[in-house]
Amino acid sequence: MKSHTLILSFIALLLIVSCSKNEYLDATIDQPTVEFSSLTINKTISFSENSTYNIAVPLQIFGGTSDKAISIQAKTDLSSDKYSIATSKTLNNTALDTIYVGINTNSIQKGKTYTIELSLSSNDVSISENYKTCLITFSQETFMDFFTGTYSCKESATNSVYEVLFEKQDDSSIKNNNFWDFPLNGQYVTYEFTQDDSHSVKIADDTEWIDFLGNKYLISGSGTYELNGNFVVAYEMKDATTKNTYQTGTHTFIKK
Repeated sequence: MKSHTLILSFIALLLIVSCSKNEYLDATIDQPTVEFSSLTINKTISFSENSTYNIAVPLQIFGGTSDKAISIQAKTDLSSDKYSIATSKTLNNTALDTIYVGINTNSIQKGKTYTIELSLSSNDVSISENYKTCLITFSQETFMDFFTGTYSCKESATNSVYEVLFEKQDDSSIKNNNFWDFPLNGQYVTYEFTQDDSHSVKIADDTEWIDFLGNKYLISGSGTYELNGNFVVAYEMKDATTKNTYQTGTHTFIKK
């Protein structure tokens, strides 16, 4: 009898907990509630961007939809000429919406990281306590950062296509870790960029380079870049011992 009483008591307790839980859930979704879709947003703006760049900050509305107004506050060290954001917004009566933060790329320092913390409030619609703020972290690429990363290289002399990785060397040059698709481990070729109207790229005359088999070459090259990140370099490879030309051609680098 005692065991039956315990079982019945346990079942009753489960029913009470279940009921309480459902009542709680019903209460939380009984009215439209607005929140940021994420607590953080990280954005890198392309070097080539020279106007207002809009960072999209997604919102989500659960518990129904709303066409009520919300207020947006921004906390940042940026001066008002460097960014723009509407201080209020009328929701679009759907489950998803977006706030846009405009960044004046002509006023910010390239390569520097900035932050803007947004927060939501409203007298007309419920705001989520856990997702009522969003921290935006952003920067704009420097000139040389714009030409780093993975590229597809088309080699005219061999009619081959392969991947190369460019890494920043300093403020005016990058290094190619896969020149000719056959480098000795640790070997790279430096490309020097001129940041002016000439858009010129150069491999310094007689740059020493060793291939995977240990053969030594002297490499020279020149070309031009585009402000979409792509560039073309005509190169010459000479045998380091005889100084005779081994190969000439062009490398066309397409940014991935």
